[in-house]
Amino acid sequence: MNRKISLAIAALVILQVSSIRAAAQEKRLEFTFADLPWTLTIPADDFQLSEKQMRDDGHGIYFYLVDDKQEINLSMFIEPVKNCTDSKSCRDFIWKTGNPEWVNPQNVVQSEIAGVSVLELMVPKFQGMNLRQQNVYAEFVQDGFWVDMHISKVLYKPEEHQLFERIIKSVKFEPKTKPKIGN
Repeated sequence: MNRKISLAIAALVILQVSSIRAAAQEKRLEFTFADLPWTLTIPADDFQLSEKQMRDDGHGIYFYLVDDKQEINLSMFIEPVKNCTDSKSCRDFIWKTGNPEWVNPQNVVQSEIAGVSVLELMVPKFQGMNLRQQNVYAEFVQDGFWVDMHISKVLYKPEEHQLFERIIKSVKFEPKTKPKIGN
């Protein structure tokens, strides 16, 4: 009996170590530009960069990614904080400013996911088409910069909410490593 318990414990330890190694080796996408003291990373999943555009003054950047496998679109603006000061005030600014594509938004929720203020809303139709597009705006403020992340999914089902949560919870701000001068 003790041998069976020992083998079971050994199997669990091996499984746990394998899980830790897999998590440590997770492929991540990196987003940054010259002004930023950090690099924002998210799980790579099946995201493909569809668009990247630097702001005209060079002090902000826009990224647009598509994950056809999960049927998720993710976009983000990264720029110096101007119209808000923290995650909550940025979320409130997004809601107050609005978006012309939000035609009759439904199920509007202002909440937090892992300490990040989010605005969620459903756009049921767009230009007469049944869309059921779930939109989640997650607002990050880090070192004087605002990241306005927008994740959306058409033909959304409530059980897919975890896809949004997982991405938001996985955002990391990794300090840029400065090149060493001399020895």
